[in-house]
Amino acid sequence: MLLKTRLFGEIEIEEKEVINFTKPILGFDDCRQYVLVEKEAVFPVFWIQSIDKPDVAFPDVSPFSVSDEYSIKIRPRDLSDIQARNTVDILVLTILVVPEITTSLRTNLRAPIIYNPVDKVAKQLILNDDKYPIQHYILDQVS
Repeated sequence: MLLKTRLFGEIEIEEKEVINFTKPILGFDDCRQYVLVEKEAVFPVFWIQSIDKPDVAFPDVSPFSVSDEYSIKIRPRDLSDIQARNTVDILVLTILVVPEITTSLRTNLRAPIIYNPVDKVAKQLILNDDKYPIQHYILDQVS
């Protein structure tokens, strides 16, 4: 299938690459299918590109790479929702916010995405505890 995107131009994807979200990303109820785009030039950032709305794509990063203390409890129900048997079978990502002023680069550690790469099923979790900020400024840790 050929997907015309705003950021990546035309990309060829196969049906087996499609990631189905069991719950939509907050604010994007019309987007349930995505494809993971990995660009070597921007590693460790990954992109999830919407198939439903080709102008929607989110840069993502592992929360463990931006916070050494990041640790979440994933409930059995959440694992079941993404068809995973245990937490070692999943990838955890958080959406990056990349503003014009790049010193304000941040991610939402309170709303991670859990992703089962084998079965291509994902969902966004909303953590109820305030242990992690909604706006975690990444470059604050570099200085």
